[in-house]
This record gives sequence, C-alpha cells and structure tokens, in this order.
Amino acid sequence: MYSAAAICRSTHLPIPQEGRIITSDDVFGHLPDIRCINGGIDAAPAPPLDGAGQCAGLPGVLSEAGGRLPLHPKTRRSRAARYFGLPDKEISSGAVVMRWPAIYNKGSKIREEAHPVAKHLDKFTQPFRDSPIPFALAEILTNGSGEMVDLVCRFLNPAAAALLGLSPEEVQGRRLSQLGSERALEQLAPMQAVAFSGSSASFPYVTAGGQTLTVTCYQVMYGTVACLLDPRSGAGAQSGALPELLPGADLELNREGLRCLACSRQLCQLTQWSRRALLDRGGRAFSALVAPADWPALLQKLLDAAREKRGVDHDFRLLRRDGGAVWVNLRAEILSTRQGATVFRGVFLDIDRLRREGQDLQAALSRRETALRDAETLLDRMPVGLCLLRRRPDGGVELLRANQVLSRLLGLSPAALARRLAEDPGSGLPTGEREELLAAAVRSRECGLPLRRACRVCLGGGRELCLSLHMSWVEQPDGSWLAYIACADISQEAAAQAEHQIRSRMYDLLLEHTSLLTLDYDPARDLAQIQRHSTSGRRTSRTVSGYLKSLLTASYLHPEDRRRLAGAVRRAITHPGTVSCTYRADYEDTGWRRYQVSWMSLFDEAGNVYRLLGKAEDVTGRRAAAEHFRQLAARHRRQARACLASARLDLTAGQTLDAKAASRHLLRTLFDRTAGACLQQMASALPEAEERARFQALFSPDALSDAFAEGVFQFSMDHWISTGKGGPSWVRIEAEMAENPDTLHLEVFFQLWDRSFRRLQSTLLDTLTRQDYELVLTADARSGACRAYGPSAGRLPENATCRSLAAWYFQQLPPSHQRTALRKALSLEAVLSQLEAVPSVELVLPAPEGAPYHLRCSPLEGMPGVLLVTCRRLPAGTPSPAP
Repeated sequence: MYSAAAICRSTHLPIPQEGRIITSDDVFGHLPDIRCINGGIDAAPAPPLDGAGQCAGLPGVLSEAGGRLPLHPKTRRSRAARYFGLPDKEISSGAVVMRWPAIYNKGSKIREEAHPVAKHLDKFTQPFRDSPIPFALAEILTNGSGEMVDLVCRFLNPAAAALLGLSPEEVQGRRLSQLGSERALEQLAPMQAVAFSGSSASFPYVTAGGQTLTVTCYQVMYGTVACLLDPRSGAGAQSGALPELLPGADLELNREGLRCLACSRQLCQLTQWSRRALLDRGGRAFSALVAPADWPALLQKLLDAAREKRGVDHDFRLLRRDGGAVWVNLRAEILSTRQGATVFRGVFLDIDRLRREGQDLQAALSRRETALRDAETLLDRMPVGLCLLRRRPDGGVELLRANQVLSRLLGLSPAALARRLAEDPGSGLPTGEREELLAAAVRSRECGLPLRRACRVCLGGGRELCLSLHMSWVEQPDGSWLAYIACADISQEAAAQAEHQIRSRMYDLLLEHTSLLTLDYDPARDLAQIQRHSTSGRRTSRTVSGYLKSLLTASYLHPEDRRRLAGAVRRAITHPGTVSCTYRADYEDTGWRRYQVSWMSLFDEAGNVYRLLGKAEDVTGRRAAAEHFRQLAARHRRQARACLASARLDLTAGQTLDAKAASRHLLRTLFDRTAGACLQQMASALPEAEERARFQALFSPDALSDAFAEGVFQFSMDHWISTGKGGPSWVRIEAEMAENPDTLHLEVFFQLWDRSFRRLQSTLLDTLTRQDYELVLTADARSGACRAYGPSAGRLPENATCRSLAAWYFQQLPPSHQRTALRKALSLEAVLSQLEAVPSVELVLPAPEGAPYHLRCSPLEGMPGVLLVTCRRLPAGTPSPAP
C-alpha cells in the first residue's frame, strides 16, 4: 500500500494523523472522501465492483504496485478500463488505479487527461451551449448496492447557471455534495431511476435561494442524465440569481453552522479567491472566510436575525487569499426558511477604507483627548504660573484659564484671582512700577512683540515677590486679544544677582591696585585670554593664539623659566588638579619680577580637561618679606642667649609663641601665655609710673598694630627694671614687627638688653686715657662673646667671640710649633683655668709684622663672669718669644 505520507507528498498535503478524515477538497477538489487507515489511504464510499458489472465505485486502498487497486475477481478488465477511460494495459488482473474521474496516478507522477466520456456527451450539450433553455448534464454516482450517493455536474449552460445562481466554470466536473447540502440530493432522488432505466421523469426542486423549479430529466448515456429546468410561476421564489455587479452570496444557517451556497464574481474579486476555491472553503464552513475574532459576533447576529425574522447589518473582517483581511459590511435578508435552515442573501460592501479611516480618526481623537489631558496636567504641574487673559473689544479683561501655581504664587483662590484680574489687572504692583508696566504691555500689543520684564508684586502681610513676566498677544477675528502670560518667582535669583553685583564690585576694589594676571586657556584651540591688573589700577586684556608654543619664545619671560612655565601648563592638562609654579617675568619693563601662577582644571562630561583657569600674582615683595621674616626669626634665636630676656608674640592670634630669660625671676615677672597679658606684665615690671605709662603707650597691642599699618616696624626704650638679687638694672627693650608669610599673622620680637656696661665703659675710658692699648675688650666667661672699646671698636665685628678672634689671629701666623702651643694657651678654657690660681694671665704674642704683642687677661672688678682683655705692642727691639 502507498502510505499516507506518499499521497500527501504527491498532492502537497500535510501528513494526516491516524483516523483523520481528508476530504476531497484537501486533495484535488473532486475525489471521494479519504480516510487514513494504518498509514494508508481509504476511499471509504467506493466498494469493489460486483460481478453484475456495477461500475459505481472501486475499492480505495492503494497498493504498492504502481498505485493500483485490487479488482474483484469477477470484474472484467474491459469494463474497468471503460469506466476509468484507461487502456487495457494499464489495468492488471490484480490491481487498478483508484477511481479518479479525470486524474490517475501512474507511478509517482500525477497528470490530468480528458475524460473519454466527454466526447460522447458533446452531441447532447452542443445544441444547449448558447440556448436560453436551462439545460444541465449530471452523472450519477452510486455505491455497490446501486444506491445514488452523489452527482457530478458534466455540463451547465449559462441559462441554467443563472437560474441556480452558479457559475458554469466553477461547477463543471464538481460533485453536488460540494455545492449543496444532503437535502438537495434527496430532492434529486428520482434521477437515479432515470439514469439506469432509460425512462424520464419530472419533479420539483427548490434551489438554495428558495426558488422552486420543475426538473425534467431523461437518460442520455448509462448513468448520465440530461435535465431541463423550468421555473414555476407564482412559486415562493423571492429572487433570482445573484447579481454579478455586487459582491453578494447566499448563506445557509443551520444547526451545523453557516455555509456559503453561492457567490458572485465581485465577491471573488474582493476576497481574491476563485469562485471554486471560495465555495470549497465557504461551502463547508463560512467561518474559514471570517477573521476568528469577528466570527462569534457575526454568528450571533445571524442567529438573532433568523430567530426574529429580520435582516442583518453587521461589520466584520473577511479573510483574503493573501492572508490579509478586509472590512466589509454585510447586509442580508432572509430568502427562505425550511426544515431548521435559514438562507440569507447578502451583499458584502467594502468598507475597509472607511473603517480604517474611522479607526484612524478615532485614534487621532483619542490621541487628541490624551494630549488635551496631558496639556491640562502639564499646565497645572508646570513650576511657573500660567494664565490666559482675554481683552474684549470694549477694553474689559476676563480670565480664561489659570493654573494652580499662579494661585499659589499670589496667595489667592482661583475665583479671587479671576475677580481681581477682571477688576484691575495691575493690582498688586507697586505704585511706581504699575503705570510703566501697563504702558509696556500696551506697546507690546501694538508692536506685536513679546514682553519680558521683571517686576515686583506686593502680597498681603507686607510680603513682596519678584516675578519674571513673559507676555505675548494674539489678535482674534472678533477684535479681541488673547494674552498668554507666564510668570515665575525669581526672588532668590534677584537677591543672588544683587549679591553678585556687590561681590563683583568688591572684587574690582580688591584687584584695583594689585599686580595680578588672570588667564583663561582653551587646550583644544591653544587659545588664552589674559587680563593683567597693574598697581596703578590699569587693566589690559589680550588674546594669545598658540599660547603654549608662544611661551618658549616670549620675550617678557625669563629665559630660564620659559620651559618650566610651559611644563606646568602641560601638567595641568595631563594631570588634572591644581598646579602651581613660580617664574620670573617683566610685563611692564620695570625689571624682572617673580610671579607665582596657579592653574585649576575644568572637566567636561567625559572627564577630559576642556579649560584651564589660572592666576599669576606678583610675589616679589612677598618673597622679600618672607626672607626678611626668616632672617629676623633666625637672629632672634641667636641673640636670645646674649640678652636678659626675649619673647616672640603673635598679636593677631593673641598668643605667646616663645619666651626665654636669663633667670627664672625674669621669666615669671615678664611673660605670660597670652600676648596681651605678657605686655601687661612687662609694663608692670617697670618701677617708675612714668616709664610704665610710656611703655604701655608704645608697646600695647593696638599701638603696635597701628604702627605696623603706618609702616613703623622697630621700637626701643631704655628703662630701669628689677632683675631680682642685684637690684634694678638699666636695660634697653627692643621690638621689631613682621608679618609671618605662612600664617599672615603679625608677630613682634622682643629682646631685653642689659645696659649696665655704660658705667663700665666710663671706667675703661679713664684707663685708656692713661695707657696706650692697641685693643681693649670685655669677654663673657660663659659664652665667649666679646665687645671692643676705644679706637678698635669699629674694626671688631659685632658678633665677635674669643674663639673667632683667636682663629683670625692664628691665620696671620705661618705654621709652626709655636703657633700650636699658643693656640692651646689662648683658648678660653685654658685662660679661665689659670685665672683660678693667679689674678691675671699675661702672654707675649708674636706679631705677623713688627714688634710682638703683650696680652693681659683678668677678671673685671664688679662684673662677675666678665673678663677684661688688653693688648699693647712691646717696644721695638723686643725679641719675640722663643718657640
């Protein structure tokens, strides 16, 4: 047997499942119904030929041998050949091709050949081809028992086709079961006796459209009947054939569903189906031609119309051959109702374009309504106050629309706001600005230009708002004007702008007399905008193209600093952050001055440097002041040991930074933790009231700050002070002020010097007048600090010590053993050691040139810890000391 898959492949059908019925429409449109049995094909209605020679059908199980069917043992090969129209050689004694009237299967190739009976029927059909007499030829199909099971239309002339509402081309060679219901076959039962007996008969027949015909039939060949159709006058026919100019169809509604009985050519064009294909699909179930979503509603409409005996007017989508759907309007009337079936004749009007346009309009309307709602929502949720005013031709003003933000800004309800604007649109404006703003609004309307203005609005309770007003006028055909107004609260922006103006003026004052450069550099274009502020208050601006390259050859930059400045700019671009460096430049032809430049990088959204902002400040004076402060602090630390007391005070912070004294008594008496208390105690240590008042007037914190502001940095005062055990001493207090470059605080350095040596100086001067000394000096026994007197005092350095004087002397002598011995003898430690045993130490020192020197060291009477050193040249001829 041929498998079901083989048959389906040859006919381009899906492979059927076990037990599924494959109708004739699925195969070739005119085959008997086939049932899948165990993978084979069974033409169930066609039993094998019997021995009596009834050629009504053959068994329908295909064999593997060439697609042939087994014959009944008593069936003659010639009768089977005549039935199928095949040569005898195509039919074996054991198999025959399945009974397909016009198609047979030879091997795996399917081909179509003309039925051999057709040429014998031409002599019967030729006279009726163009005849107005309705004429038809039908072949009777029976089962093995001789009972009629179906009819095949062999011929139908145009007159009969018009009477039946069918097309000759579409029904030619088709079975009645494919065109009508089983009840139609029952009405044609008398044709069975005529086809096989040679007699004639006449009987009534009701068409699908409800028209009653008289059918007169007679035999033309064995199993073939000729029919003459005659419509009965006065019968219940409601209409004739379907009009071909309209897309119409006859639909039968019964318990099994809805099926199409007939259709017009226009309906075929509308659906792009041929009439035969349309009837094949709609003849079984009209739902195959209706969109699944629209089928329930259509069926319910037809059921309601059949029950209520009325027409149908319904829109649905009709499926087309290309898979698309077209909207149609079905308008159907009932043709007939019999035996539970209702036949409708309907017209399918193409409303696809109107329907789609309607849907587009509906969608557009829906979008417009949505946009209107969104606009209303946006209007109320905008962070600015919006309103629409109408100025009538008579000059009156009315409020058409205002959002909630405007009501909240003005602190009024919508009704109060509308009433206030209608009465006086300028209410709430200050008196001085009201007339000006209203006049500006009139000029804006007359010129057709929008109005932009910042105005103040007075609210209740003394509150005031600053609003940004934007107004636009639109003229209307009736002579009125619409004013679209938007206002926002800019009170904070106005305050910020005022603050910005104040700060801008303050910055101008700060930069008025400064030597400063501001730079704005664009790395992408290598373009710099430079603005220079001079100490004279003059500003100059210039734009430098190719700035980075120009730094290497700029004449106003010091040659040694050009590459360093260009490198700093590159680092600021490649290593974002704040880059600072110093360089020397001469911008005003006043000589080289030192500048300190700082760059700050600005970044874009991608994290790249797109701008550099720089500031170059003249720090020449600042660096000099910093160097001076450093030297002052170093000198203060060095001299702290030689003076009675020293202190470093921070007047800005009010703190004592450092304090030292020669004794604990002085430390407790003079100094405290805070600068003010320290100065107060220093003043209290003075024994005389007049001196205390003079000290406070000169060294109070306010007096020192005022003096520094006036450019006075150094002060001194001589006075008596109690040093503890030895009674009051004549001292000098010295103070020097400077600004700390790191903290920018004002600091003052105090030193208290013992001035009692004046009395010693008078005694020494008396001695010097009596004796001729080359050198007279005093030396501190602890520190070795020396002070010279007499003519040699000007040649001795201020910070000279015993060690430095000895080193200078021995540099004048040539190297010798004597110089080595003298170096040990002249050390301060050796002299002090000898003075413990003897009252004085005397030495003869060789001179680099001339007579030797006589050096004498002894303690100074009345001055403990102080040595008196005298040196005089011996008479000429005195021999130098032996080595």
